[in-house]
Amino acid sequence: MVKKDYDIIIHGATGFTGKLICDYLFNHSDSKTIKWAISGRNKSKLKPISEKYNIDSFTVDSFDFDLLHTITSKSKLIISVVGPYSIYGKKLVKSCVENNCHYLDITGESAFVKHIEKTYTKSAIENNTILISCCGFESIPPDIGTYYSVQKLKEKNVNIKCYMRTKGQISGGTWASFLNHFNKDKKNKNPSKNINRESNYKDKIIFYNKDLKKWALLFPDVDRYIINRSSNLISSYGNELRFTKYMLFPSIYKIMLLLVPLFFISILAKFKSSKKWLESFIPSGTGPSKQDRKKHWFKYTIIGKTLNQKIVTTVSGGDPGYGETSKFITEMALSIIIDYNKLNLNKGVLTPASCAGDIMLDRLKKSGITIKHQIYKV
Repeated sequence: MVKKDYDIIIHGATGFTGKLICDYLFNHSDSKTIKWAISGRNKSKLKPISEKYNIDSFTVDSFDFDLLHTITSKSKLIISVVGPYSIYGKKLVKSCVENNCHYLDITGESAFVKHIEKTYTKSAIENNTILISCCGFESIPPDIGTYYSVQKLKEKNVNIKCYMRTKGQISGGTWASFLNHFNKDKKNKNPSKNINRESNYKDKIIFYNKDLKKWALLFPDVDRYIINRSSNLISSYGNELRFTKYMLFPSIYKIMLLLVPLFFISILAKFKSSKKWLESFIPSGTGPSKQDRKKHWFKYTIIGKTLNQKIVTTVSGGDPGYGETSKFITEMALSIIIDYNKLNLNKGVLTPASCAGDIMLDRLKKSGITIKHQIYKV
């Protein structure tokens, strides 16, 4: 990589998650060995943050290529927390590739993730640039948890069932991205080749899991796509790894309390006026308080099966959407900047596990994420 002025620039630092990332990075022991800065569109909001941490700041609009080139030409890596990414993220990714600047984000927008893979896979490799989406709660825990499970089993073609339980709240930015999901272009709804390979299998939508003593609801988020991408990039996975994700509930009643409002939200979000009304419920830049975040938690139970073995891996931590998300993407960025020579893959459109599986496992454990497993004979 060419010489740059900064190791990391946090783009969108004035937002709710951006501020948490700044605080996490500032207090990290590795921050003493790197030089970092921040960027965003509001100069007055950037100033107090740059003064607080004694770092440089750049006023950058997400639609202005010249301004985007300013930060991507100066930094080795950009952490982007400016969403919805399908609106604000595309030009930044293009600028990163053109300026040999690694790129990380915390999106859960599948259409945007597929756009990056389709558009920049070849050029990112040619320019020795790393592009990784979904470096937050989506999809670090299931991606790294699956990587951990496959390495422990030492077998290929594992059938993974991932069960998620959480307690948390969402921020205005996450809410805006969620609502924007219902307006995505129909052409982006076509499944990718990575998901087609599982089309012969029919996953249960709702069922009672006797072992976990919970009701499980199929959760069709971007995680399956990410884990399938990891499977394509990591030879030890084999060619037939299957991943299905469920959310756990104590009763059918709790599932209905989720699905009924979701149905009406999906309709209202398609119309400009009603979408704006929905956005007002959780304004941009807002999120759960520090006191509330301390009460939040997540736990993934990842069950992998082969013909001979079964592994039950648990990945658990604190506030999923913000406290731990700021941790996940910062540790991913530090993995690339500090442990670059130890990465599994160091160019192209990658996933967290395919880029830095073992490094991230070590970093997550040191940062307070609990990862445990048990193996059983089948």
